[in-house]
Amino acid sequence: MRRIAFLLLLAASTAHAEATRYLVRPTYTSIRFSIVKWGVMKEEGIFRDFTGTLDFDPAHPEQSRIEITVQAPSIDTKNETRDQVVRSDDFLDVARYPTLSFVSRSVSREGSRWFVTGDLTIHGTARRIRVPIAQLGMRELPNIGKLAAFETSFTVNRRDYGVLGTRWGAIPGTLDDTVEIHIIVGGIKPAR
Repeated sequence: MRRIAFLLLLAASTAHAEATRYLVRPTYTSIRFSIVKWGVMKEEGIFRDFTGTLDFDPAHPEQSRIEITVQAPSIDTKNETRDQVVRSDDFLDVARYPTLSFVSRSVSREGSRWFVTGDLTIHGTARRIRVPIAQLGMRELPNIGKLAAFETSFTVNRRDYGVLGTRWGAIPGTLDDTVEIHIIVGGIKPAR
């Protein structure tokens, strides 16, 4: 009898609910970037078209996962001429590489901080990165569902992804190699 009770207790302690799935909503999500130009100013832009899912279990971070796919042609820098240059084969080459993506491989919690490790793919090149994540909060939205919101900021080197800008950025110092990325993700678990 004690053996059965021990096995039941062990099973209860090791079993846990699966992560809750949230659908990334553009209404509550922004994917922004900036790059230093001519060494004195920043050019900024956003991506307007993306989809994704977020599986989140705060008690068991290893069960959490995020996947986002961005439509590269949806880039918007508030300048259509510049947008066309960035979409061209000199930069993102959206005709050959129509999407950018991030797929997490692991999620960990270190004290009050979260970290996500995953594969970031830009211009057809995937590189593993580790980024800090801040949980902004969770809230029930009437007639919509449960909102979970997160934020991250990190940098990447555009040359690591083959985004060279050899024609447009041919003058040394025109564009910095470092791109700052800032993402706020809002996911919804729809109300039943």
